[in-house]
Amino acid sequence: MKDNNQENKLNENSENDDNEALLREILNAKEKVQEEKDKTAKENSENEENIEEEISEDAEEEIQEKKHSRKKKRKRSYKKLYFVLLLAIFIVGVSSFAAIYIIEIGKDLFGIDQPSNPVEINIPKGSTTADIAQILQESGIIDEPIVFRLFSKLKHADSLYKEGTHTLRPDMSYDVIVEELQKESQRDTVDITFPEGMTLIECAKLLEKNEVCKADDFIYAFNSASFGYDFESQVVNSKLKFYKMEGYCFPDTYKFYKNSEPQIVAKKIYANFAEKVNNNLLGRMKELNITLDEAITLASIVQAEAPVSYDMKNVASVFWNRLKNKDEFPLLQSDPTTKYVNEVIKPNIEVQNEEMFTAYDTYKGPGLPPGAICNPGLDAIEAVLYPNDTDYFYFCANLETKECFYAKTLSEHEKNLVKAGLTGQ
Repeated sequence: MKDNNQENKLNENSENDDNEALLREILNAKEKVQEEKDKTAKENSENEENIEEEISEDAEEEIQEKKHSRKKKRKRSYKKLYFVLLLAIFIVGVSSFAAIYIIEIGKDLFGIDQPSNPVEINIPKGSTTADIAQILQESGIIDEPIVFRLFSKLKHADSLYKEGTHTLRPDMSYDVIVEELQKESQRDTVDITFPEGMTLIECAKLLEKNEVCKADDFIYAFNSASFGYDFESQVVNSKLKFYKMEGYCFPDTYKFYKNSEPQIVAKKIYANFAEKVNNNLLGRMKELNITLDEAITLASIVQAEAPVSYDMKNVASVFWNRLKNKDEFPLLQSDPTTKYVNEVIKPNIEVQNEEMFTAYDTYKGPGLPPGAICNPGLDAIEAVLYPNDTDYFYFCANLETKECFYAKTLSEHEKNLVKAGLTGQ
């Protein structure tokens, strides 16, 4: 009985072991199944993520392609817009330029807004319309020579122009110019000589005497004209100056037409001054640190003082030495300056001006006068610019023999006055 019980216990233990082993197998199988499920789930999740990423990437690429396409379309639109704008600007610019040019041609054609100063032109024998148009342009009468040639052709005037001198104005219309150029040029001329040392009033009276123009008209024109010569900008005008252009009526022989416009007469004299007082002389003035006005003013004094041209450089040296020693010699003491005040300024000034009288009279006013006292010639101008190197401070001259005497001191000068017959023993 005891043996049966032990055997039963052994059998029970054996069954228990088998059950446990089976249970472990079942549990292991469940774990494997779960692992497979987890693995499958993970793989599915990864696949889904990959699919989502692929879809996202495709969508992004599609979006980028659409953006790029829009940019291209926008760029093309901008290019078209730029082109249209540029074309519009070009058309407006060309139209504006054409309109302005047409207006300018019209103004030239009818002489609108053009100066009224008369200009003398000379038409040489055998001149063509093209030659005449060029002469008119160079003289400032017209601005459009090609238009003038077309106008002349339309007027059938090409073979009707007369040689010789004609007086025209920039404010004349082409129609009037064409008519004037068809008139015969039959005017009397006169040769007039302005000697060195003449005043502007004397020159004006000489012009009137020879029927060139009225004296007062010439003086006004000569002092107020502006012809564009370089020297004009260097001429100073001030309230103490009697005549602005005294000193610039260059001494020479001129040929004038009788009954000329005073502006034309003035321009001819201006042109001669500009030619004679050239860049070499103007450059020398800069070297000496003097203005054109100062050089002409001093030259006018030398012209009036020196009896003959070969004394001019010594006379000029005297005034230069005084100007450089203002403390010892504040006054130039030139007799012709006093004469100019008494015989030229005072009789011809409308309102008496003591300040002007003093400034011109070098026995009263220091330094140079405000302006010239006559119109000096080239010898006097060159004497001022290239004076002799002396230490003279005084000079005098015998009025009959024209002999000059120079001195360094006052005592020497007083002796020279006796020699010159200008004072007693």
